[in-house]
Amino acid sequence: MSILVTGGTGLVGKYLQQYIKDGIYLGSRDYDLTKEDQVIAMYEKYRPSVVIHLAAKVGGIMDNIAYPFEYYEDNLLMNTYMVKYARLFKVDKFVGALSSCIYPDVVKRYPLTEQDLHKDLPNENNFGYGYAKRVLGCHIDIAKKQGLNYSYIIPSNLYGEFEHGDVSRKHFVGALLEKIHIAKQEGNDSITLFGDGTPLRQFTFAKDVAEILDLIIKNDIKENLNISTPSNTTIDFMAREALEATDSQGIRIIYDTSKPNGQMRKDIDTAKFQNIFSNYEFTSYIKGIKQTYNTLYGQ
Repeated sequence: MSILVTGGTGLVGKYLQQYIKDGIYLGSRDYDLTKEDQVIAMYEKYRPSVVIHLAAKVGGIMDNIAYPFEYYEDNLLMNTYMVKYARLFKVDKFVGALSSCIYPDVVKRYPLTEQDLHKDLPNENNFGYGYAKRVLGCHIDIAKKQGLNYSYIIPSNLYGEFEHGDVSRKHFVGALLEKIHIAKQEGNDSITLFGDGTPLRQFTFAKDVAEILDLIIKNDIKENLNISTPSNTTIDFMAREALEATDSQGIRIIYDTSKPNGQMRKDIDTAKFQNIFSNYEFTSYIKGIKQTYNTLYGQ
């Protein structure tokens, strides 16, 4: 079984290398997946039987607000070409990665199930990215209806040791840890976070998602699955937990309420996942934060 992983040098992809050791791991330096001819060349060269599609244009909330066109178009192009040519090159199994920010901004009932995907609009701050990922879900579901073994995962907010980019491009936890590190280095007594700290979030260690992807491939799981730790707490609580985990309790948190909160809550239901992987234990937030911070900043 030849397994090709796009986004193979990214946050989840680097962890996946620890589980699927003989996979083909490709990054943006290998192929530009927004270019049709490069996607064709990739499939022609490797002829994979399994594709795990992790590649995406990703970034923090302010970057999504500043460049919604690029977040929509780049993701739409790469996802469309990846699924189209997986079918034409007769890939046996395709697993795509979506994101919990694709879900409706506000619903009457939480947590969000896999069936809530198309009920309403995504949050306006992630609208371009969210809709591009929704289209990937549609494309995969349509392929599934025609008998193809295609599926997707929908992880909650991720963090880990392999997130790239400067602080403006990182997701919340990655940006938070960098701000803590800079404050400690420069002797500052505070860090500034966007919004007011009240939004609710689930944070999942990216290594867990990689391990689950390995299990999905090994067990040929065909279901679309939400993947997340069950804990759903405020941004403020998680930020304070991170300060404790990094021995930074003396640093104050200042909230810049001129900046957006983002989606107020988007906790996802994991009943389907738990039914399939009933014994899976997620890494605790404190343990994951400590491992990430110590690896990145040598503490």
